[in-house]
Amino acid sequence: MRVLVTGASGFVGSYTVRALLAAGHRPRALVRDPGKAAKALEAIGVRAEKVELVPGDMLDADAVADALDGCDAAIHAAAAIGVTGGHGDLVEVNVTGTRNVIGGAVARGLDPVVHVSTIGIFVPPAGPVITADSPLASPRTDYGRSKLAAETYVRGLQDDGAPVTIVYPGGVCGPDQPHLDALNEGLAGALGKLWPLPGGGVSVIDVRDLGTALARTVESRQGPSRWVLGGHYLTWPQLADLCDSLTGVKCRRIRVPSRTMLALGSALDAAKRVRPFDYPLTRDAAEFMVTLVPTDDRPILDALGLTLRPVEESIGDSLRWLAGSGHLAPRRAGRLAPREHAMPSMPSPTFLQRTVGPLIQRTLGPVFQRISGAGWFAKVGPKIVPRIDRALHRLTGGRVLLGQLLVPSLVLTTTGAVSGLRRQTPLACLPDGDGWLVVGSNFGREKHPAWTGNLIKNPGAEVSFRGRGTPVTAHLLDDAERAEAWPRLTAVWPVYDRYVERADRQLRVFRLTPR
Repeated sequence: MRVLVTGASGFVGSYTVRALLAAGHRPRALVRDPGKAAKALEAIGVRAEKVELVPGDMLDADAVADALDGCDAAIHAAAAIGVTGGHGDLVEVNVTGTRNVIGGAVARGLDPVVHVSTIGIFVPPAGPVITADSPLASPRTDYGRSKLAAETYVRGLQDDGAPVTIVYPGGVCGPDQPHLDALNEGLAGALGKLWPLPGGGVSVIDVRDLGTALARTVESRQGPSRWVLGGHYLTWPQLADLCDSLTGVKCRRIRVPSRTMLALGSALDAAKRVRPFDYPLTRDAAEFMVTLVPTDDRPILDALGLTLRPVEESIGDSLRWLAGSGHLAPRRAGRLAPREHAMPSMPSPTFLQRTVGPLIQRTLGPVFQRISGAGWFAKVGPKIVPRIDRALHRLTGGRVLLGQLLVPSLVLTTTGAVSGLRRQTPLACLPDGDGWLVVGSNFGREKHPAWTGNLIKNPGAEVSFRGRGTPVTAHLLDDAERAEAWPRLTAVWPVYDRYVERADRQLRVFRLTPR
């Protein structure tokens, strides 16, 4: 399908374009600055020439109409942002843009038409869980009022039977954000300094999961529908604990009564009306912090067959990117800092790995690659290699594996999907930051190896790498992530491409992230 996307220069829009391409669709992006959009897309591995970039502004009705012509569906992810304060006439900008894009798409008969809203329109919540049927809020800031006005307009189209889907994301995080928004900005500001801990909490949705969800709505054709996708809910102490665990840096904490936080937000709002100044805390932002409750995401997850990646991975990747892009000082990022600044995390290679390994790779590597890629080895290898590696693992305390003489290797301990028993599997791997990438090649046989099914059922596992054990969380890469990682994997072990040809299946690739 040809799908118009607005906001492709931004965080959510760019990842939505990537997910659409991975699903085989043809995205057309309405952008004010094609150069800026191309830069944002290329930062997440999308070549600009793969996307039809159409210059134009969502406030220009004629430009929007031209962009919509010839499209089958539309996703409106663009919005002027200002959750922490006023930034011009946001009501006029967001409502006019929504009328032009959503209204124009409906008028042309596009199906479906997707409007990206926010769970903020339900805050403060009326119950212990936010659902798509929860009462709407009464925001005080221009941004909040603009989203509410746009929401009212779009719901009116739904009432008339238009095939419009509204998605309400929570706090969006993840790597490669063109401009920091509330959640990533908050992480960069609080990490390693002082965590204020009021009541309430935050809903965390990974931008990669949100992009996939928005791309899948194009295929769902649910008619008029509303879906909440808040993601993982964490209280503020839980988020602080998670960041401490990921970085290895202990943050100072201070308990702040919710009433004090609300009063401070109100006082700052009053002061800004007398003399405008830039400070992120507002009454709306404080209310969001202290009153937010979990969301009911089951309807959208079930309808789209979507599984959210672990929150540890989402926050970890966010912090790693914040550190790598200079938004977070290396000492505050701890072991997630760039490699030249990071605290040691990966164990050092043994003498055997440093000396004998490279010699074998240069001299016998091509021979072993031909043997490993042979059809007969797919029958013999699974019976011999894992047994040898398990024995070496026991004898050397995990420091030596047969495969490590050719490629980096680890022993993965999973929980059986059916038996519930612990299963150990020696695997080739690609160290990736603080974690590892592993491939379910099964020596090129037709079926997926059992350990991949174990990880899908029970993502919590343990890695033994160079003699050190590390608890990990497994994430099955989606198509776009797999496409980005595959050239690096085949550069280490080219036989993977032959396994794909022989197995006639897509090899599962997992990222194992330390917990």
